[in-house]
Amino acid sequence: MTVKKFDAVPTPSEALDLKGISEECIKLAWESYESKPEYKSFNKHDMIESIQIDNEMKLKNKSSN
Repeated sequence: MTVKKFDAVPTPSEALDLKGISEECIKLAWESYESKPEYKSFNKHDMIESIQIDNEMKLKNKSSN
């Protein structure tokens, strides 16, 4: 089993120091979260619209019952 130790985090009364986070660190952190190729060709506006239409249909079905 792997155990990972984390640095101490500031308390709510302490300020966060973001100076130690470089642009390279951010890019490395997000590398594993790159979107899948099949999602890259999908238009995000179409996706949002399809979700909204689906939600509207669900609401209409609930109100008609």
